[in-house]
Amino acid sequence: MKSLHLHEFIIAFQELSKFFNHLNRVFSFIAYDLADKYDIIENLCQTNPIDYCTIQTMIEYEKFRDDKTGTIALLRLLRALEFIYLFLKQAIISPMNSSTTKHIAWDVYKQTLHKRHNKAIRLTIWFATATIPKREILKETLLHGEIEPNTADKCFPLIENIYRNIYELYEENDLLELVSL
Repeated sequence: MKSLHLHEFIIAFQELSKFFNHLNRVFSFIAYDLADKYDIIENLCQTNPIDYCTIQTMIEYEKFRDDKTGTIALLRLLRALEFIYLFLKQAIISPMNSSTTKHIAWDVYKQTLHKRHNKAIRLTIWFATATIPKREILKETLLHGEIEPNTADKCFPLIENIYRNIYELYEENDLLELVSL
């Protein structure tokens, strides 16, 4: 498995998490929550660049120290990445999915994060999904008319590959259920 550099992942994730700000103001609270998670990892990378160079070295270091601060923060980002990826794939790329974006968002949420949230958060997300822009508006906002042809077709396999690599690494180290939320 190729080494996954933490700092590069954080930079890419910061860009991807802007997606929540594009949905609407209701979803901006998620962007702030994600920022807290990648700020934790970024601070760890700055204070200890050797042990927090790659995701692999972070996991090894934190297992040795019995401190899972970065591992937990990254796990939560991984869960958010799964939601973002599946939602965008179904809402923007999949021509077969004729559902509205709000239905796609709610269905993807139920597949991914729903089981990890309490009723209050679930209800908030349900209300928030009702305010998601229509597919055409969302696509135009996120892709800005695709300056380079097939941007989405090139981007989504990369996102999926990164997600799978991190997921497998967490699975190998029995870290997927480290925390419930």
